[in-house]
Amino acid sequence: MQVPPPPPGPQAQQPMPAPVSPYQPAAGFQQSALAYSFHRWLMLGLILVLASVIFVEVVAMDGAPSAVDYDLEAEGAMQQMQEDTETHTDLNRVIGSVGGILQALGLGLICYALLRESHDEKEEHTAMRVTAIIVGVLVLMNIASRSITIF
Repeated sequence: MQVPPPPPGPQAQQPMPAPVSPYQPAAGFQQSALAYSFHRWLMLGLILVLASVIFVEVVAMDGAPSAVDYDLEAEGAMQQMQEDTETHTDLNRVIGSVGGILQALGLGLICYALLRESHDEKEEHTAMRVTAIIVGVLVLMNIASRSITIF
């Protein structure tokens, strides 16, 4: 007669894998070169703000055309001066717009870095997180309030 097999013993419960949040980066992403870094975002924002200032200041250094630069007795000198003044005004407008766009992008990057840094779950002091949130909100309000006029 054959002996029946022993009854199955208590099976060890397999631990359930932790649910993967759709808001978390993929595994191994933090080690990649494209991973978020507070210092990287902060420096990119500062570089864009400084580039916008340089764009605007380079055009301001040139200055508008002056009557001293033209021989007013020559034929067509006044018309040439008016064309040059209009061209300079257009250049100031375009460069000012590009500078404003770069500055808004830079401040947006700085704001994102500050808000994300304040939201990270690290062992840092609460006052530091609150300060980062306040500064991030102030930067956002600065960006938003540029296009609002009271007039």
